Amino acid sequence: MNRKIKNMAVALDFSEYSQSILDYAVHLARRTGSGISVIHIINRKAIDCVKRQFEMDHLEYFPYADYVAREKKRCASKMEALIKNAKADDIHFQTIINEGVPSVEILKFLKEGETDFMVIGQKGRSDLPDFLTGGVCEKVFRHSPVPVLSLRLPKQ
Repeated sequence: MNRKIKNMAVALDFSEYSQSILDYAVHLARRTGSGISVIHIINRKAIDCVKRQFEMDHLEYFPYADYVAREKKRCASKMEALIKNAKADDIHFQTIINEGVPSVEILKFLKEGETDFMVIGQKGRSDLPDFLTGGVCEKVFRHSPVPVLSLRLPKQ
């Protein structure tokens, strides 16, 4: 099977590994002539934790939509910095920032989009063993409709 990679997706969680993962994807994109869709999912569990704490401290309604909008703006700024640091003006980038369950949202994007390859880091923000919750990478790897490259990077 000889399939050309036209658009690859790269999932970033803004951990210490994110720049290395994006740099690797840029290297692949240059070799294949593909564009890159950079994806970040704001974890709904984290939003729910902030909401619970806010409501305990303030005894009022949590401004969910405002909080998510601020988070998306903050994440967009981080994503722009990572893309700029990748020094990849020759690559076409699309950025996607959504909220939800990371593995579910990534898989939904892969199934609905024009993506034909995925790059994801094996380890992200959490140092908890994957068997406690099942890692995002593992879930994407098992259910992805497209080939997935899982990068295992040394600690920086």
